[in-house]
Amino acid sequence: MAPTTTTWLPHLRGTILLLAGLLLAADAFPAVLYPNVGTGAASATKTDWFRQCLRVKQLQAPAKDRPAIGNLERCDAAELYYDTRNLESATNADWRKVRECAFRTNNTAVLMMLYANGSGVQPNLNLATKYACSIESDANEMRARIAHLRRMSAGDQFDLCDDISSAEMHGYCASVRERLQEKRRGGRIAALAKTWSPKEQVGFELVSKAAHDFAQHRADYETDQSAAVRRTMQLETTSGELDQFTRDLQDFESGKLPRYSEAEFRALEDKMNETYRRFMATPPSGSSYLGTIRKAGVEKTQHVWLAFRDAMELFGSMKYPQAPASGLRALLTSRRLKQLAELENAALGR
Repeated sequence: MAPTTTTWLPHLRGTILLLAGLLLAADAFPAVLYPNVGTGAASATKTDWFRQCLRVKQLQAPAKDRPAIGNLERCDAAELYYDTRNLESATNADWRKVRECAFRTNNTAVLMMLYANGSGVQPNLNLATKYACSIESDANEMRARIAHLRRMSAGDQFDLCDDISSAEMHGYCASVRERLQEKRRGGRIAALAKTWSPKEQVGFELVSKAAHDFAQHRADYETDQSAAVRRTMQLETTSGELDQFTRDLQDFESGKLPRYSEAEFRALEDKMNETYRRFMATPPSGSSYLGTIRKAGVEKTQHVWLAFRDAMELFGSMKYPQAPASGLRALLTSRRLKQLAELENAALGR
């Protein structure tokens, strides 16, 4: 007789749980590469850091730290870790969620940080070292990380990004910082906006989107991407623009509104337009250090910046009607003038 749903479904569930258990137990087996430095392992067998990795290779996490079989919920251990670390007072329950996710997804970087810092677990630098040796890294980065763990003292805090050397890891760590900074910016703005009227909040949504568009264009088209750490540079550009936008809102809310006159704005506008025209009309010199920055990208960014300035002026007229519109226009124009002057200097190699 053919099996029915009621006969095979329990077996299927049992198979799923068995597979989950095998995945959770994967930590009991060494990584395919251990230490996980690729071809660099062959030339490192006599180094101290390599010996340290071998010394802790067979260590296992205590059974009480490992998650129960059966929870297959998707999670991101790194995001959970950094969000929890930034809580004002993280509880053991908070850290248990991080730890269980790290074990389920075999995120050895997060497990390393948990055991190095004693976050929700008993500190165990040997176990942290075992997990450090399992992270895919170049030999220099792994050597630095193992040495850092060996010199730690009680109360020291350890992070994956402390000992990075590769461009890829610099980019990853910059993205971690920017994600956390974006959450902080969001919290500050939410605190400011809680008493705003619906109309003011709509105006803010418009200017916020325009600010993010401008920041992204600055990163994409006005940041040299020829360097190995280009991702880091792009994220720092984006973060810098959005941090400035947040600081402006905080200043405006505290009554620190720009007080430029219409004549002062016009003078800045004329100077900015002249700088922009010169940049667009003059070929880069032989000593230019624009790198990958192109005039077409600067032109796109200028159009997006103009939309941002218009949106800021509109928001200002709703939220701060007592301030002259020329003030906000002039403030943003003075900053854009400085950016364009820097691009012109780069094009001329000066």
